[in-house]
This record gives sequence, structure tokens and C-alpha cells, in this order.
Amino acid sequence: MKKLFVLLLTSQLASLPTANCQLPTSDSLHAALDTFLTRQLAAQLAEFDESKKGNWLHYLPSVGIGYTPIAKSGPDGDIRFDNVPRPTLSFSLGQVLNARRRDRDLRAKRESLAASAALDREKAHRELDRLLHRHALLLLELETMRRVQEIDRQLFVLIQADYDAARISPQQFLPKQKAFLEGELAVQRKEMEVAGLEGKYGRLQV
Repeated sequence: MKKLFVLLLTSQLASLPTANCQLPTSDSLHAALDTFLTRQLAAQLAEFDESKKGNWLHYLPSVGIGYTPIAKSGPDGDIRFDNVPRPTLSFSLGQVLNARRRDRDLRAKRESLAASAALDREKAHRELDRLLHRHALLLLELETMRRVQEIDRQLFVLIQADYDAARISPQQFLPKQKAFLEGELAVQRKEMEVAGLEGKYGRLQV
């Protein structure tokens, strides 16, 4: 199912900066997904219906050439048989039954295709809801991490000032600098995670 979302490309999100990328609304995403799935089913049915063209040929009789003797009366009154080859037509009830069986099979396959598409549609919308929920949780986590990191940044400014003034030793300063930089890196990784989710599944707006 994830491959389905990858195929739904759009230029709307591609033009936005990654750090400030915002997903369209849930309603617009679901509407865009419906549009895509409807077009996909229409294309599948069109291809299927195209393959059905020419089924009427199965109802045509078979044409051939036969040698059917025909009795004719000659000038002298004798009966003679003419064996000149003539076109023949043959048609059987089995031919009709086979053609109707093929029609029933094709109708069943078409209905099966539509039913399968309906199930896929439900699964796709559930998957989209799951991704939107995950996106919301990631944004909440990212916002919290940014707020904590801002506090750490203010504290690190004070620590940096103490270090510059030689009030603390390098042994005291470097672990705190390392912790601050690791916090910055964690925020950046979370931003990349959010951007990756938006870039992969946020391209439903068409």
C-alpha cells in the first residue's frame, strides 16, 4: 500500500522549504486520495473493457468451402450431380453457449476488479489516517524538543561565558558543550524524520 502513496506526486509540497513544510488538511488529502484511486480504477476498467472488444465475433457462424453434390437435370433428362465447391456456413448451439460463458466470466472478473478496488480504497484511507496520526505525534515531539533545546541553549550561553572568563576548567566545559551539541543533533534528526514523512506521504495534494 505504501507504493500507492509514493506514486501520488504533487508540486505543491515540493516547492516548500523542507524545514517549514506543512501537510495539506486531512480532508484535502483524503479527497486527493479518492481522486487518484478513482482514476486508477477507471484506467483498469478501460483496459479491461478494451480487451472485451470483439467478443461478438464468437457468435458469427464459421465460413468454409464444401463439396455438396447438387442434383441437376441434364438436357437429355438424365439426373446429374454437380460437385462444384461452394461456400458453407456452420453454426452450433455449443458455440453460443461457449460465447455466453465467456461473457459471464468477463462480467464476473469486472465485478471482482471493482470489489477489490473498493477494499483497497478502504485500506488506503486507513493507512493515510495512520500516517497523519504519526505525523501529528512527531510534530508534538519535535516542538517539545525544540523548547527544551532553547532552554539548553540559554544555559550553554552562561556556561560559555564562564569558560571564556576562565571560571570553569575545560574538563567542566567540554562535557556540557558535547551534551548541548548532541541535543542540537537530536533536534535536527527529528526534523529530518518529520520532513521525510512529509516528503514521502505528503504528496497526495494533486
